[in-house]
Amino acid sequence: MHSFRYDQLASVRPGDTVTLEKGENTHLFKILRAAPGDVCRLLDGKGNSALARVEKEKTLTVENVEKLPPLPGAALHLFLAPPRRQKMDIILKQCTELGVASITPLICERSVALPDADSVNGRWSELLFEACKQSGNPYLPQLFPPVKFTESLETASSKCGKCFYGSVAEEEKDPFSGGENEIKDIGWFVGPEGGFTEEEEEKMKENAFHPLHMQCWILRAETAAICGLALLRDRFLRSKTF
Repeated sequence: MHSFRYDQLASVRPGDTVTLEKGENTHLFKILRAAPGDVCRLLDGKGNSALARVEKEKTLTVENVEKLPPLPGAALHLFLAPPRRQKMDIILKQCTELGVASITPLICERSVALPDADSVNGRWSELLFEACKQSGNPYLPQLFPPVKFTESLETASSKCGKCFYGSVAEEEKDPFSGGENEIKDIGWFVGPEGGFTEEEEEKMKENAFHPLHMQCWILRAETAAICGLALLRDRFLRSKTF
């Protein structure tokens, strides 16, 4: 079943007639050639979902509306030094499929791409919603403006019960052990294409961040970002403490 964006879903009731905005309307009726009687799903990115039936005059009749719960377990927050545009696009889509709660772009010593506010609030947001529609994730990840690396450490420490960072060499014997009963959110830090500097890694250690080494080789930023989220999601989603 195809999904479409409808931002006013919270105020809609079964039986209401709605019209999609221009881009979504074109996709449904000109590209997919929807006919009366066809059924689609509506999402608003805030947890609301609805089934709607196609009517004449390119309108939809809402059949039901429900509030879907967030994923169980710890919420995942991605702190990432963005790679170049095409690679970042991949990360945005795939981390949405994995149910990440928020994305904060980092400005590190070795950053190669510094996104502007228009990219974050415009194109990035659109890519995230496209991934929501494709995957069925009812919750749009929250996008934060870019922050300097040092500033992000305090934010993550106050928000997350445990934070991890991608390490090309160092690893703990069991980075997941200890304090699970108190963990609410999880922070995942991924450095730029050149990696974190030694000074940045030292600052993360000082803030009790845990190094996470996932391979015997060096991973690309886009690979590390997604693999780390999948690993953390699997570990803390399955934990009986949540």
